[in-house]
Amino acid sequence: MDRQTNGMALTVGASVIWGTSFVAVSVGLQYASPYVLVFERFLIASLVILALGIFTKSARVWAELRRPQIWVLAGVWAAAFLLQFVGQNISGASASALLSNLFIAFVPVAAYFVLREQISNASKGAVALSVIGIVLVLPSGLPVRGTTLGDLLLVGAALGNTSFIVLGKRYGVSSLASSFALIISMAVITAPVAAFTGGTSLSSYVAPADWESVFWLGLPCTVVAVAMYTRGLASIKAAQSATLLLLEIVVGVALSASLLGDALSLLQVAGAVTIAAAILLSSSR
Repeated sequence: MDRQTNGMALTVGASVIWGTSFVAVSVGLQYASPYVLVFERFLIASLVILALGIFTKSARVWAELRRPQIWVLAGVWAAAFLLQFVGQNISGASASALLSNLFIAFVPVAAYFVLREQISNASKGAVALSVIGIVLVLPSGLPVRGTTLGDLLLVGAALGNTSFIVLGKRYGVSSLASSFALIISMAVITAPVAAFTGGTSLSSYVAPADWESVFWLGLPCTVVAVAMYTRGLASIKAAQSATLLLLEIVVGVALSASLLGDALSLLQVAGAVTIAAAILLSSSR
């Protein structure tokens, strides 16, 4: 398997795992505020890293934590998570699925100016198909019944994800040590936000959560998926990575149908096929 194929495989794997987070987040938000849930996710992931003994000199996590770039990326990505979770609480899941994934259109432009990645015709076609696919796959169809504030927060989340993808590519955050340093940094950054919004005592923002969803978000969706994604990003273009991440939506809708009893319409199936076509187009060499 060549380097690019391996990078695509890792990104697809991370995207599939992150697709399972839609159900977990829906459950978690019933028990905790979005600020608290984001912190709990990265707290659990950080504790697992510590418990497994990964936080050692050999893993170079300490050295990575001294890199300013890690803290910049952690701040950007933490802000994106917070904006998405809060925006979803205000505008709803459909608005979140559409607006927070607008990074698919933003990343090629940002990558062109920051990374000097050329925008090929295949990339343009993949972006167009992706936007169409996102609209079709939404459970409520095209109309988005959100609010101005919530919608703006979700667009902000898309911009945050765009910044993370492009800067992550530029800074070369691809090692296991840098991935785990990123997770720990995000736990540190989101802790005061959770404390300020959830109360001053630890129990006020740990006890109420549904721990099954929190552990799922913290282990496979953070420890495993972040390591896979950052590793894969080093081997493929930023725009290609953004397109592959749209598998999250397909997996999320499929799980919602199978686990939560949401019915799949023909339009949603067509949307999933359209996204698959966009991924295949972006993967062409």
